[in-house]
Amino acid sequence: MTAHFRHPLAAALLLAFGHAGAAAIDVDVGGDIHVSGRCTLREAILAANTHATPADTNCAAGDDGGNTIGIAPSLSPIELTDATLDIADAGGTTTIRSTVSGTPVAVRRVSGTGAVFSASQPVRFEDLSISGGHADMTGGGISAGATTVTLTRCRVSGNWSNYFGGGILISDAGTLTLIDSTVSDNATGSLGLGGGIASDDASTIALVGSTVSGNSSGDGGGLFVWKGRLSLRNSTVSGNTAASDGGGIGTYQLDSFELVHATIAGNDAPHGAGIRLYSRAAQGTTLLAEDSLFAGNTGSPDIEHLGGADDTVTGSGNLIERIGEQVSYPPDTLRCDPQLAPLADNGGPTWTHALPAGSCAVDAGGVQLWSDYDQRGAGHPRWKGAAVDIGAYEYDPDDVDDRLFADGFD
Repeated sequence: MTAHFRHPLAAALLLAFGHAGAAAIDVDVGGDIHVSGRCTLREAILAANTHATPADTNCAAGDDGGNTIGIAPSLSPIELTDATLDIADAGGTTTIRSTVSGTPVAVRRVSGTGAVFSASQPVRFEDLSISGGHADMTGGGISAGATTVTLTRCRVSGNWSNYFGGGILISDAGTLTLIDSTVSDNATGSLGLGGGIASDDASTIALVGSTVSGNSSGDGGGLFVWKGRLSLRNSTVSGNTAASDGGGIGTYQLDSFELVHATIAGNDAPHGAGIRLYSRAAQGTTLLAEDSLFAGNTGSPDIEHLGGADDTVTGSGNLIERIGEQVSYPPDTLRCDPQLAPLADNGGPTWTHALPAGSCAVDAGGVQLWSDYDQRGAGHPRWKGAAVDIGAYEYDPDDVDDRLFADGFD
């Protein structure tokens, strides 16, 4: 256990939590209707965008160095009946968060059409539940382009888009980061891409400690990534469905694809049930996978190649039950059934697939610590045994829930 490695991304993500220097704008009335002398969420966002107090409100004037919009949990749910909430402050990052860390505030569309939030400038969402979006060409819950979007302890669920990103769309070389967040039960139309998350035009997506589950689409039930970069660490993609390709993840000509302690399980598609790789004609996709698990996906292989040059899985300590033709993989790759438990609340901010005692994934990973904890976070050490486990979840014989599962009381 002497080799201890922390990826530089972890240090960068710490910056996402700070609000130093940002002006504070407090929402003090729920709903989406103007109340004289009060401050709705829509008006707070307008104050942040314009660096001024909107007429006939008590919203604090926004600042050109960034703004933090606080929403008390007592105002939840905030129900939208008007246009999309547009983040457009060119002066700095806008943070929209619950005033009580760990206690979510629901923001949901109850009438009208369009995304719940759109963003053309940097935005952070913290402890929010975003639902009810109903869009056509844009993301249903969040639609952002050419900017940076960070979600921390958020849930994006029950949104719809006809074509791109039922839950979230990031486009035009933007960057999307999910930390301890869930994207679930979103959908696109039958010809759509990315039921949970979609990206295009060389955008970057990073998931840390997050789960994408129960989403559906034409291609890329959980995620569809067009070029650009995709990274999953201590994260789970489960129970997503695609009518055509990529039940869990659908890709097209990625520049970079990295999975570290990821679990891709229980997804369904006719081609690439777990992951569908589509590559350039002369250059295949290289998937760097470390201690990652692909199992229990149905309808086709866990990883499958579709078009272009042959694809390659590199890295070590992985478990892949079924691998399609024209995909090469490391010689130490396990080909067994890890006996995953159903996706469930096993502790921590997001749901995971537990491993039982005796699973072929237990103590079968590498000898490096990519993170101190498994997907569930503090209190769930990554290393418990002779080696780390494969996948997002670490079996712990001292964990009461693990013992119950091992004894058949799940």
